[in-house]
Amino acid sequence: MKYAEEREFDLHVVLRCEFAEDYEGDLDGYAWAEEVPRITAELVSAAVAALKRHPQWRVRGGNRGRPAEDEVMLIVERVLHERETAS
Repeated sequence: MKYAEEREFDLHVVLRCEFAEDYEGDLDGYAWAEEVPRITAELVSAAVAALKRHPQWRVRGGNRGRPAEDEVMLIVERVLHERETAS
């Protein structure tokens, strides 16, 4: 088995909306959040685009068993050439 090292970087985004004190709950079905899927898709696309600008890194999706509307995992792997692994 090959040896692998890992480091993690988390970008945790909390989307929220504040309401007046007389607000009576989420009876509107979270209408304020209807743009969230588009926003999160744009964030993931921007992250993937940034990573692809670095050819020495490979990016792929991962899965920790959570729904994609709650979490997206990107696995970013450094691609080493033979001369880099010989040192």
